[in-house]
Amino acid sequence: MFKTRLSLIICLLSVLSILVTGCGPAKPADLTDDEVISLAKNILTALDTDDYAAFSRDFSDEMKKALPEDQFTALADMLHAHSGKFVSAGDLSLSNKQGFAVYQIICKYEHEDVVVTIVFRINGKLVEGLFFDSPYLRATPVP
Repeated sequence: MFKTRLSLIICLLSVLSILVTGCGPAKPADLTDDEVISLAKNILTALDTDDYAAFSRDFSDEMKKALPEDQFTALADMLHAHSGKFVSAGDLSLSNKQGFAVYQIICKYEHEDVVVTIVFRINGKLVEGLFFDSPYLRATPVP
């Protein structure tokens, strides 16, 4: 009976420790929240002004290869056609996924709010992923 209780207590403590460590705060990039917002504003403003150099300034080499200038132009055209121009960036939220710091920012555009997701390596400073989501953008057919 004692061994059964001891085993049960050890099992419960193990589960509790897993739950507690899994619920810790998300690990950020090596940037403050204000720096992430500033970087996001730079990217979004560069899309509006057709400035690929400013847009890709904080991208990793892999990101620059994944989103070259011709795709930048297509992205800018799609955003302008469906969401309008960038107006402002709101608060951000942070989560982690597979070693990355994933920031989501609700941004106001002329025609709608757009969730902009910017991905960094945990403790990194370069953009590794960039995603846009909104009802109008989801309804847009992909060429």
